[in-house]
Amino acid sequence: MDNVPFAFSELLIARLYAYGRSQAKKLSGSYGKLARRALEHNARYVCELKRGVQVREYVESTHNLQRVQTTGEINAVVKKFVRGVWISLDDAEYENVLREIVQRFPYSHHNFILTSSSIDKAWVDFACSLKTLQCVSIMKQLDDNALRLFQKIIMGKKLTKLWMHPDACEGSTMEIPKSLLCQEQFEKLFIQMIQWGSWKTAPVRELLQLWSENSERVRGKYLTLETNCRSGIEQLEEFLIGRKQSVGIENVLQICSKDECDLINKEYLHNHFVFSTPSCVYKYEEEEGVIRGPRLYISFECAHDFPSIENIPKRQNRPAIYDGHNDLRLMRDTRFFRILFA
Repeated sequence: MDNVPFAFSELLIARLYAYGRSQAKKLSGSYGKLARRALEHNARYVCELKRGVQVREYVESTHNLQRVQTTGEINAVVKKFVRGVWISLDDAEYENVLREIVQRFPYSHHNFILTSSSIDKAWVDFACSLKTLQCVSIMKQLDDNALRLFQKIIMGKKLTKLWMHPDACEGSTMEIPKSLLCQEQFEKLFIQMIQWGSWKTAPVRELLQLWSENSERVRGKYLTLETNCRSGIEQLEEFLIGRKQSVGIENVLQICSKDECDLINKEYLHNHFVFSTPSCVYKYEEEEGVIRGPRLYISFECAHDFPSIENIPKRQNRPAIYDGHNDLRLMRDTRFFRILFA
């Protein structure tokens, strides 16, 4: 393996998910060294644009979450280790600023956080021009003009991830994740609510209905709920219990065998997402006994106490597998919940 060109080895390690790098670091030779260096030095750049100006920026280590915030410190960061750029913006025009940021971090994937109900046409054109566009986060329900403009991004078929706040998951804005989930290049939809309290919307119920009607088109896609997940999980339970006319979620979900866990990892890269204390993998079958019938695979974080920033590098992250923690009572209180449409 050490006889292949160094540039190829470096690119391969850079494209591995975190769990892949954590395994690759155990290798001897150049691959192990590159994986260890990537784990220790990889970072993300984050900036916030508001009312036409940049109001803050920082570079954050993905290893220990330490930040540098001054211009000098940011410029001193080795650019090839900055693998992700996250830009929060409202509906003002920022084309020149955005172009400078992209040129500043040429090795990164580029992600945008939309904080307004409206969006700027120049931003849409700029985002569509990027070969490295990866994810868009939608924080509010979009207005009609924004939805019309966003269609260009959907039709460009570049997005692999979409992040949404539950407040945005309503009305015509829900057509965005529904359309993306049916596109071949799309991989993951995240719904995250940081504040505590009940969701005002029912996106999980809508997305499960989409899956039940279009299971072939959404096969292999992931839905992940983060932080305040309870309302979304309650929607899942209500939907599945109603389909089976059962009395409880424990009668609806089955624990996957080792062979089936190995199969979904081989087909859908299931082990790329890791937990501190993983559950086992649960399965819901729409039609029992049908080999390729519609299925859901469910896993979640069982830990309630998360490590301090100082202890994050020591955390032993592992994927959900057949012998993970088996306790569905922990499901509603989890902070990370994942569904694989299969």
